[in-house]
Amino acid sequence: MFGRFRRRRAGTPQSADGSAAAGHGTLRRIELNPADPEYAALCLTPAFPEEPEPRTIEDGYALNRIVEIAGTSGTESPAMARLVEELLADPRYVDLDVLYAWLAGAYPGTDRELEVIEDGLRRCSRKHSLLDLAGAAMLERGHGADALYYWSQSVMNAESVGEGPGASAYDYLVVVAEVIGQHTAARAFRARADQDGPLQTVLDDVHTMLVEATFDKFTAPMTTVVQTLADQIRA
Repeated sequence: MFGRFRRRRAGTPQSADGSAAAGHGTLRRIELNPADPEYAALCLTPAFPEEPEPRTIEDGYALNRIVEIAGTSGTESPAMARLVEELLADPRYVDLDVLYAWLAGAYPGTDRELEVIEDGLRRCSRKHSLLDLAGAAMLERGHGADALYYWSQSVMNAESVGEGPGASAYDYLVVVAEVIGQHTAARAFRARADQDGPLQTVLDDVHTMLVEATFDKFTAPMTTVVQTLADQIRA
């Protein structure tokens, strides 16, 4: 959602139980144990089936209304929540992931935020953006192991449907990799996130500091996850 990233060089921000594997739309809410020998395998096993989604909200109706409310009331306002709930009641949009992302953004830091993301994961064919949001939500709750799990799921899903380049979870993984000393992996993630292009999309200062604080203590399985994701890019 807005405020998580900033653009540099050119352009400006634009509107738009912890035991079993969580999958098929179930949002994990209990912090995983990153020292568990099974942690890396859990992160690296796709658990949320993804399918391509050709639709957008740029249809001259939904996006225009969202931008209007965002400009007058803000993205985290009750007005925005009411509008997106209304749009999701429309059969045209009921399973469109972008709208669940907007709705989750209206409830930052709340149980409702997690419920919306979970509902979107259950209903939508395209899931990688929602998995990125799930990772961010876990980061903001101090659950680094869960955050890395969801970002891993996100980029694997994005890659599976040809949407890996520029996938937003890579922006988090860049910082995670740097924090844990995996600089080669960070370079691979940075290139995949297109952070070297003329329009650089990078993590904002607030979330960068959150990643740095949360991943200051890391485990060997976490390192394995980061290294493996980078290797998959280079393969």
